[in-house]
Amino acid sequence: MTRRKSSLAANNAPARETDQRIVGLSAAEERMFNAVIQAVAERRLAPGVKLVEEQLAEIFKLNRARIRKVLLILSQRRIVQLEPNRGAFVARPSAKETRDVFQARRLLEREVVRLVAALPEGERHEAAASLRAHLIAEHHAVAAKDRSAEIRLSGNFHLKLAELAGNGVFVSMLRDLIAQMSLALAAYATTTQLDCSLREHDPIVEALAVGDSERATTLAMAHLDHIEAALTLVDEEGGTDLVAIFSDMLEMA
Repeated sequence: MTRRKSSLAANNAPARETDQRIVGLSAAEERMFNAVIQAVAERRLAPGVKLVEEQLAEIFKLNRARIRKVLLILSQRRIVQLEPNRGAFVARPSAKETRDVFQARRLLEREVVRLVAALPEGERHEAAASLRAHLIAEHHAVAAKDRSAEIRLSGNFHLKLAELAGNGVFVSMLRDLIAQMSLALAAYATTTQLDCSLREHDPIVEALAVGDSERATTLAMAHLDHIEAALTLVDEEGGTDLVAIFSDMLEMA
């Protein structure tokens, strides 16, 4: 019974402003695409989880050929990893890929913040009011210790900034980056206090409200630096040294 409700919800859920429109996908395929992105961003899907085609077909009411088409596009966005003869898995980013994601977010969000701070005064005040309303929801989630809501609202804050900047391409790119960062946090986090610390959003909004682009940018970059610094990223480019691992064992044999 629960499964049936889930499939109906997935097919009938209204589109959100931040849902992506993907050329070549039908409306039903887009629902699956956006649902996977959202589940990853909210940390409902962890790195390494197998995405079983039969289950996805039942949930989203799509045949397996269409499921594979969506999974292929998700793999191109680095959200899913396709393995021959094994199937599709939620991706686990490498240390280098994680650093690349942070670098991309810094470049993108620096411009987003600049655009919002440069809005005409009236539009900027409206944007600040909208962001403050979002902050209230964040504060309520923290007070209620609702971790799921905190994660969702954390990502949505940054998407909201991109929307207010008025650039739909930025919104689409940022959604992918937030999902990729969520995978990195799940893979490399050493503490539960990693995501965007919601307390750090408040001063960013206040700086934007008065059009202080320099301060808002500094705060936004420090915000991302704080998250990255809390991760334990181990370079794997050199590969695993099997000789070093087994040499002592063989000598003792």
